[in-house]
Amino acid sequence: MGLAERSELAAFKNDTFASKVAELKEAAAGADIQVTLDEASFTTVAAIQMLSNGVFDRLIDDMKSVCSDAIGKQAVREGIQTLHIVHKDAPGFTLDLMDGTLTLRAKVDGSLGEDLPGYGQYRAFLLKKL
Repeated sequence: MGLAERSELAAFKNDTFASKVAELKEAAAGADIQVTLDEASFTTVAAIQMLSNGVFDRLIDDMKSVCSDAIGKQAVREGIQTLHIVHKDAPGFTLDLMDGTLTLRAKVDGSLGEDLPGYGQYRAFLLKKL
C-alpha cells in the first residue's frame, strides 16, 4: 500500500467509517456489529473510495430489509457479530457467514453486481444463511 492509499484509507477512517458503522448497526436493529477491514488488501485508491457507496450503502439497505420484522432482527442479532471486508484484485466477490462473521471478499474497485454485491444480493444471502 502506497502513500496515496494510506492517505485515502486514513481519510475514510477519520471522516466516514464511524458514521457508516453506526448506520449499519441502526439498520441491524441495534445489533452490535463490529466492522473490520483487511487494510493491507486495499491496494488502490479506487477500492477505498468505493467502500462507502459500493459496500456500506448496499449492505445497509439490505440489512434494513432483513430486519423489517422481529424474526429478522433476532436472526441478525444472534447470527452476525462481525463484518470483515477484504479487497481482492481478482474479479468477482464471495460472501461467507461463519461463526458470527460475515466476510465479503470482493474486487471493491470493480463493477457493481459482478465484482461487488448489488442491492438485494446481501439480503438474498442473509435470508439463506441466517
